[in-house]
Amino acid sequence: MSDKIIKNVTKNTESNVDIKRYVVTRSGLRVSELDHQTKEDAQIEYNHWKGIVARWPDGSKVKIVELENS
Repeated sequence: MSDKIIKNVTKNTESNVDIKRYVVTRSGLRVSELDHQTKEDAQIEYNHWKGIVARWPDGSKVKIVELENS
């Protein structure tokens, strides 16, 4: 399955600077309930989902992806 960038509309209105956001995906589908501000923040949730896949292997791939600002 191809990697898709999920669109996000988060901007810092005071300085007009785009804020990077990260989410965890499993087989290309978003599993994060929250947008993480750094990859390190997303790593905790990534480890959780990797543990689930390790216990019940189904061939899915877990990744941290950056949301695309629009």
